[in-house]
Amino acid sequence: MHNKTTLPNGLRIVTGAMPHTRSATVSMYVGAGSRYERDEEAGLSHFLEHMLFKGASRRPTAREISEAIESVGGSHNAATDREITVYYAKVPHTAAMETIDILADMIRAPIMDPAELEKERSVILEELASVEDSPGELAGILIDETLWPGQPIGRNVGGSPDSVASLPISAVNAYLARQYVPENTVLAVAGNIDHAEVVAAAERWLGDVPRQAPGAWYPATPRNGGGRFALRQKETEQAHICLAYPSVSLSDPDRYAVDLLSTVLGEGMSSRLFLELREERALVYDIHSYPSEFRDTGSFTIYAGCDPSNARVTVEAVLEESYALLNGIPAAELRKAKEMAKGRIQLRMEDTRSVAGWIGSQELLLDRVQTVDEVVAEIEAVEYDQLMAVAKRVLSPEQATMAIVGPFSDETEFTRALGV
Repeated sequence: MHNKTTLPNGLRIVTGAMPHTRSATVSMYVGAGSRYERDEEAGLSHFLEHMLFKGASRRPTAREISEAIESVGGSHNAATDREITVYYAKVPHTAAMETIDILADMIRAPIMDPAELEKERSVILEELASVEDSPGELAGILIDETLWPGQPIGRNVGGSPDSVASLPISAVNAYLARQYVPENTVLAVAGNIDHAEVVAAAERWLGDVPRQAPGAWYPATPRNGGGRFALRQKETEQAHICLAYPSVSLSDPDRYAVDLLSTVLGEGMSSRLFLELREERALVYDIHSYPSEFRDTGSFTIYAGCDPSNARVTVEAVLEESYALLNGIPAAELRKAKEMAKGRIQLRMEDTRSVAGWIGSQELLLDRVQTVDEVVAEIEAVEYDQLMAVAKRVLSPEQATMAIVGPFSDETEFTRALGV
């Protein structure tokens, strides 16, 4: 489903041909994110992501960049996470080569005007402030800080108001020079495109960038007896609850079993958590689980939003349903989870942006790309005994962490439920 070429300077180019489409998604994946930042640099990757839209050598203003994409009907954006920053544009396939030019110019030769940087600093501080008005998002940040305290992987990717306010332009430029190098970048293009044409465009715009080793990422460290519960008192209409467990990494052979465990427990309207806590007991509106996998670690997280008066019983019900998995999963339920997981992957492959994300993120993080058929086979190969062993490995009461955002001043009833 994909082709790959590596230029002499280390830039990897992966394409997914989708000749039946009329679109193309061009993505630049860079190894940059909170895991690459020192404490004093918190939020630097996200700050730089914003700055690259402010103008580059061939389109020196933000307006010229956006007009170049939007004038052909396209859309563009970017995202920063712990291990990846991605810039992408979805355009008609006839505009794909020009779009490579646009994104290549942004990451290679941004203008980095100090005046624009100060304006964008204010924008990012407003973005961070908006999190305070999103308690569900706040709970997600708090649970990561609890699961991985005092280290880059557990930090808010956007940094803190204090760190963002103090980042100098010299630090932003140094980080750009350190991380945005060919060896640390993947150009992923999916759609009605030709691989040779994509390679030629990449060689033209990025082929002469010197080879350079990027900065390293900071490994995750164990919690080492740190607190397993965090409470953020906030006058909200709902209590926002996150329960999380340490889990497996991207390269762990059990990752597909963990995915199936999450599917059974909390993904979709036929999952155990949804059926019990929403349909049967009417405790919640939103409840779901999700696994997160990184280079050397991972997490298994359950989120629930409920009336504050129901918070304690909701926590107890979530724990009860989670540990009930350890008693066994019927064959029919495992079969349903496998079909659901396989089907969702296959449906994603109809969209050029999803395909570009599939090939680009795997290439950057794993140095290889598994095909859809290979992943489907891995899911199908998960046996009952493996799934139960993984459930016991991940859903360990002694490793559980919890974060709650809501109108509570006393954490006792929650820590008691958690067993701490």
